[in-house]
Amino acid sequence: MKQPSVQIRAIDSYDLAQIEDAVTTWFKDLRDPKFARSKRVLIKPNALGAFPIERAVTTHPIVLEAIIRYFLARKKEVWLGDSPGGTVPVQKVWEICGFQDLADRYPIKLVNLSTHPFKELKYNGIPVKISDALFKCGIVINVAKYKTHSLMAFTGALKNLYGLVPGMVKSEYHRDNPDTRSFAELLLAIYFISRSKISYSIIDGIMGMDGAGPSGGTPRNFGLLMGSDSITALDTVASRMMGFTVKDLPYLWDALHGEGILPSRITVPQSFRHHRIDADIRAVKLSKEGLRYLPRFAAQAFKKVYYYYPEISSRCVRCGVCVKSCPVEAISWLDNGFPQVDSNKCIKCMCCHELCPLRRWTSISPFWPGRY
Repeated sequence: MKQPSVQIRAIDSYDLAQIEDAVTTWFKDLRDPKFARSKRVLIKPNALGAFPIERAVTTHPIVLEAIIRYFLARKKEVWLGDSPGGTVPVQKVWEICGFQDLADRYPIKLVNLSTHPFKELKYNGIPVKISDALFKCGIVINVAKYKTHSLMAFTGALKNLYGLVPGMVKSEYHRDNPDTRSFAELLLAIYFISRSKISYSIIDGIMGMDGAGPSGGTPRNFGLLMGSDSITALDTVASRMMGFTVKDLPYLWDALHGEGILPSRITVPQSFRHHRIDADIRAVKLSKEGLRYLPRFAAQAFKKVYYYYPEISSRCVRCGVCVKSCPVEAISWLDNGFPQVDSNKCIKCMCCHELCPLRRWTSISPFWPGRY
C-alpha cells in the first residue's frame, strides 16, 4: 500500500508571500521529472461561475498568482483554464473571479475549457468527455476550493476535476446521473481517466464555505492551505477535518481503493494530526445518511419525498441563469416574469442553486428547512 502525504499550512489571510512560500516548498519536494522537463502548465481552478471573491465560491486569485509566479520564474508557459457552469459568458467569470486581472498582469493564457477541443474516453464502460487541454500540458495543477456540497456532501480536489468536462455537457451529465450514487460513479470515471495527468492538487481553504455549498453556503475563514500529489489523500484529510468520514463521501472509498491507499497511512504534519475546524455540515451530511444503506430503487423513492428541492424566492432578479442551465428543462418562465420549477420534472441536481449568481433561492427539505 502507498503511504501518501498531505501538506498543510495555517494561513489566516491571502498574503501572497506566505502562499508563495508554501507553494515553493511543496513543489520543491516533489520528485516528478515533468516539473523540469515539461514546458507547459495547466492550472485548473474552481471557477464555478461569476461569483465575487468574497463569496468564497471560487479559487482565490492570490493562490493562483503564487502558482503562476512559481512557474513563470522557471520559464514555463502557463495556461489558466476551467469550464464554468451554466450559461454565463466565460469572460464575465474571468473578470468577476479575478482571473482576467491575473492575465493582464502576467504573461499567461486564459483557456475556456467549455469551448476547447475534447476527447471522449471510457472508464468501466462510462463514456466521458474531457478537455483536450489536460493532454496538451505536461504539468497540471488542480486548485480546488474548500466547501460543502449539497449533492455530494463535500467538494475538494476530486470534485474539482468535473470542470474538465466541457460546457453544457456537464448539464447533460447531471440529467443522465440525477442521483448521488450515479453521479459519484461519473466522478470516479473522470478521476481515473485524468489522475495520471494531475501533477499536484491544492485546496484553497483560507476562506472556505460550509452550510449549503458549493455556492449558497456561508463563507468561513478556515485559515488552511493544503496540498498533495494524491488527490484522494488530500480529500480524505480535508473532509475529515471538516467532520466527514470516508463513507460520507460517496466516491471517496472507491477512489482510495483504486489508488491503493489506506486512510490510516496518510501522513500529515504533526501539528495537524487531530486538527478539526468548526464547520456546519449538518444539512449536507444528514441528507446523505438517510440514503447510504438503501437499495437504489428505494433511495429514488425516498428522495422523491425527503430530499432537497429548489424553490424560487421573492428575491429573484429574473436573470434567467436557472432557466438556461437546468439539464432537464424543469424551470420555465411564468406570465409574471418570474421563473418556476416544475417539481415533477425536477431531478434535484441543484444546478440552479449552484449557479444562481445572487443566491436568490429557497431550498426546502423536511430535514433542514431554511433560506439559503
